[in-house]
Order: sequence, then C-alpha cells, then structure tokens
Amino acid sequence: MRNRGSCFELLRMRPHDHIGWVFTGSCEFAAVAKPFLEEGAQRGERLMYVADDPGSTPMAELAAALDSDTLQIARISEVYGESGVVDADTQRATFADALAEALTKGYTGIRVAADNTPLVTDPERLQAWIRWEIVADRLMSENPVTGLCAFDRQRINIDTLRHLATLHPLAPSDAPAPQFLLFSDEGQLRLEGEVDAFAVSQAALALKHLPPKTELTVDLTATVVVTKAVMVALHRLIEKGLSISVRDASGEYALA
Repeated sequence: MRNRGSCFELLRMRPHDHIGWVFTGSCEFAAVAKPFLEEGAQRGERLMYVADDPGSTPMAELAAALDSDTLQIARISEVYGESGVVDADTQRATFADALAEALTKGYTGIRVAADNTPLVTDPERLQAWIRWEIVADRLMSENPVTGLCAFDRQRINIDTLRHLATLHPLAPSDAPAPQFLLFSDEGQLRLEGEVDAFAVSQAALALKHLPPKTELTVDLTATVVVTKAVMVALHRLIEKGLSISVRDASGEYALA
C-alpha cells in the first residue's frame, strides 16, 4: 500500500511517494525542494529540479555539493514543452526514458521536484495537467520514482488547489484539504474519502487515461452518507464492463 494522507514536513519520502505541495513564492519552493532532493541523493537516486526560473541560491548550493549527472536542473519549458499544455503520453515516455537511463547508470531510481504552477494557470493547461497527473501517478506507483508536485498559492485559486490535491496521495497538512483522493495502487485505481457522485465521475474520467481493464476500488468507510446517486454512478460503470470493489463498514466486496 502506498503512503497517503497529510504530512507536516517533506521528509522520509520514499519511492512511489507522490506529494502535492503548496508553497508561497519561488524562493520558498527552492528551500522546500532542497532537503527533498538531498534525501534522494542519500538514497542513491538521480535528481531532477524543474522550475520556471531554476537559478535559485538553494539549488546552486546543492548543485555545488553534487555532480552534474546526479542533479539535473531544468526550466519547465525544457521538460514539459513551450506551450505549457502537457501531453500525457509524451510526458510519460520522457520520464520512463529518464528512469531507464538512471537505472542503467546505477542509480536506485529518480526523484523529481517540480514547480508546476505555470502548467495549471488556464483551463486548457489545467485539464491537460490533470490527465498527466493521472498517468504520472500510475507511473510512480509501479516504478522507483518519487515525485514532488508543487504549486504556488499566490498564483492559483483555492478551488484549483483543492482539485489538484485529490490527485496526490500525499499532501502537506496546511494545504486545502481534498474531499477525496484518487490514485493508483497495486494496479488499481483507488477512490477514497468523502465519496459523492462527482468523485465517481472523476474516477470514470481517470480510467480513460489508464491501461484497459484497470479495476476501481472505492473506499466508502469515510463517507458520511452513501447516496443513491453514488450507487447509480458506480453501477453505470459496471454496465460499461468495469470491475469495481467496494469497502465499507461490512468489509470489502465486489460490486455487481
């Protein structure tokens, strides 16, 4: 089972961990990313730091302490493209290649710290980014990848931050709390938290970007009231051929 929930600090991050961090200002992001990356260096991971303006003092200090092969520093446009509209399939191939190269060179995996703020600043970019988060989380769940996705609260409204938080198994304790979590684990898509019909609709959208026949596990133990709308939405997915497991107070069972 992957780590999930809230964190007070960005420490003890491990492969498969995927955290959506909220910060204030570019200097704060660099200060947060530095110990996260230093921890990865201690674990023998290859490091990537991605930002709109990556030439920060904390990163310069870290770069001076590590060789250029271990720490790769890049601008957002160099990694995600000039348009800022991320193509999920292209991006998956980019990071899969980066992981394969790192493993070939003897690293234990890759660890990525990225300020993704400019990639969610308008509806088109946001929808493309959400698709990529779904694909990226699956990649992290299956491979030795540790991801820090960071967003500047000064440039992104709270509703968008809360929506983005649903796609990260881990979040800082001071970030807007998501209503539910939607993430990959053990080959399945998991939906948990306060599940309503909207949450089920988001799971349905996510499944379109995951491998065919990906199963959905819905944890209703934290849901105060399981409405008829939720059950109708789940049964509609079953009618489309999807396998769904439900966990509630009585245990876990296949929904039919």
